[in-house]
Amino acid sequence: MTDIKTDIKTLLQTEGRFVGTTMGVSMRPMIISGRDVVVVEKKKERLKPLDVALYMRNDKDYILHRVLKVTENGYIIRGDNCYKDEIVKEEDVIGVLTQYFKKERPIFMDDKKYLRYVKRRLFWYKPRKFFVITKQKLRKIAKRIIKGK
Repeated sequence: MTDIKTDIKTLLQTEGRFVGTTMGVSMRPMIISGRDVVVVEKKKERLKPLDVALYMRNDKDYILHRVLKVTENGYIIRGDNCYKDEIVKEEDVIGVLTQYFKKERPIFMDDKKYLRYVKRRLFWYKPRKFFVITKQKLRKIAKRIIKGK
């Protein structure tokens, strides 16, 4: 059995493109794991803010997250459903999302609806983070209270 991770990197290097599904929840609600199909092209130039980068973490895991800021040596990146930024080196980024299929409907990165989604997602990040963290803390307190009875 071949290693799918090796195949993705090889496909990008040889064919210039990878088409497949993703695993995980970090890019929800934009991409639903196991359902939506992504099209990732080999990175040919420096990425720009709002691009969605495919990069390798610890030389073993493939991660698809959004570029928030371009730095001298890489990028500040975060998944749409994440609350922690990550510093990613330029050499770790191997591809960029060029389109995806949401329930078989193609979405391109220059689509007006998609760009509105991205801007809304970034605009509401801080309030969303506040409410998620508050909800987590309240659940923790509630569990302690219930256990204490």
